Amino acid sequence: MGDRGEVLDQGPVDVGARPVVAWLRFWTQGWRFHGRASRSEYWWVLLLEAPVALGVGWLLQRAGLASHWTLSADPFGIVPAPQVTFRLVSSEHSWWGIGAGRDVRPSGWDLAVLAGLALTFVPRWSLLVRRLHDRDHSGAWILLMVCLGPFGALVLAVMVLRSSRPNGARFDRGLFAGRRDAPWSSTAVSAPAPEPPSERHVSS
Repeated sequence: MGDRGEVLDQGPVDVGARPVVAWLRFWTQGWRFHGRASRSEYWWVLLLEAPVALGVGWLLQRAGLASHWTLSADPFGIVPAPQVTFRLVSSEHSWWGIGAGRDVRPSGWDLAVLAGLALTFVPRWSLLVRRLHDRDHSGAWILLMVCLGPFGALVLAVMVLRSSRPNGARFDRGLFAGRRDAPWSSTAVSAPAPEPPSERHVSS
């Protein structure tokens, strides 16, 4: 199978020393919540995220916004995380924002980082779910991070570190998993109808 086939394949692909394949799968498979992600695919994406996150942190520091952000590293990814609450929508009597801590009005740099986080949120979520599928675990295990915080993140980290399980193939089919011919489809192969018995004429 060529690189194109591996990029589009639902099953786990051992990308080996080909980080580009892992990065392409991050985007092409990142909108699906079925299928599987191999251990090498998962860790290559995190390794590629690290220098990007460090570069963004350097730019924010140069812009004098270092107090607004910190670096977050967990099974969900290596990304900048807000240390303040950005006031995004406000009116005379109320406002809505995102983050934690004191509220500030975001700068253009802050908005750019928030846009990048929003753009990659679903692919990062999908990658973790598909890595759990490769271990034959439901994606619902992500709730450990929500319910147990750092301890849940540690448990998930151990889970995604481990090797594939063949039974994870049960997650390769799901919503939008690809075309499957229905029994009534025109492409379905039907059994040939039996021929009627031939008539035999007896002469007198």
